[in-house]
Amino acid sequence: MSTKQYRVRWGRIAVLGLVLGALGTGGFTAARGLRTAQTLVHPARIPVTPPPNPDALPDMEDVSFEAAGRKLRGWYVPSRDGTAVVLVHGFADNRTRVQFEAWVLSEAGHGVLLFDLHGQGESEGDSVGWGDSEREDVRAALAFVRARPDVTPGRVGLFGFSMGGTTALLVAQEDARVKAVAAAGAFPDLAGDMGSHYGLSTWAVLWGLRRSGIDVDAVRPVDGMCRLEGRPLLLINGGSDPDGPQKLDGRLYRAACEPREQWVVPEAAHGEYSQKAPEDYARRLRDFFARAL
Repeated sequence: MSTKQYRVRWGRIAVLGLVLGALGTGGFTAARGLRTAQTLVHPARIPVTPPPNPDALPDMEDVSFEAAGRKLRGWYVPSRDGTAVVLVHGFADNRTRVQFEAWVLSEAGHGVLLFDLHGQGESEGDSVGWGDSEREDVRAALAFVRARPDVTPGRVGLFGFSMGGTTALLVAQEDARVKAVAAAGAFPDLAGDMGSHYGLSTWAVLWGLRRSGIDVDAVRPVDGMCRLEGRPLLLINGGSDPDGPQKLDGRLYRAACEPREQWVVPEAAHGEYSQKAPEDYARRLRDFFARAL
């Protein structure tokens, strides 16, 4: 074999080795991404525990309603002034996540509904849709509250945290009857949120979510922020939240039209608003919904 033939042969072998190596890495990334997607779609359920201070919500009722054929369970505190706010928790959580907000708003006279999204808490369902299928849950929750005799149907608002905040924004954009919406720690778009977490594996994770039936492209509230059409908007974020919208350059706020407010809790991580600034957080929620509803 000539020197030239020798070099060509080993050059081809080297290229083949690189291709196989790349395929192997890609296969590993795909498998890991699919496993991650499964945990994102089927998280472990967090048990619902009774409120630590039952006197804080003295008139609370156990309630249930249906969404897309699934029974959703929650708590409702009746309204004293005809207004109400539906509260939506985030991923791998349940209604207890929004107890502080429920206490603040019920003290101000609003009716409040805290409920478990499907596949979480005590609600039926075996999967999480990351804001896609949850839209149906929130629409059903709004219908439940609007049908209450203590509530004036046109005076209902939404509050959501994290994935629940993203879902609340999506539903408010579609339903002009939502009088006002507040979102804490919401993400502007699902693909971008996954990208901030999973880096090079993002494509595989998104592939897995799509294989599970999630319409990833539909979970982009950033595209429709001005569809709120003059209804009040409050965006809350933690200044120390590595996963929050601040990391994505505040796109939700910049995309929104007036009237809009944004409040950043400087030392708060994801969901730590009531721990780091309880009085300011309570005041801002009370003031916002008092004006808006």
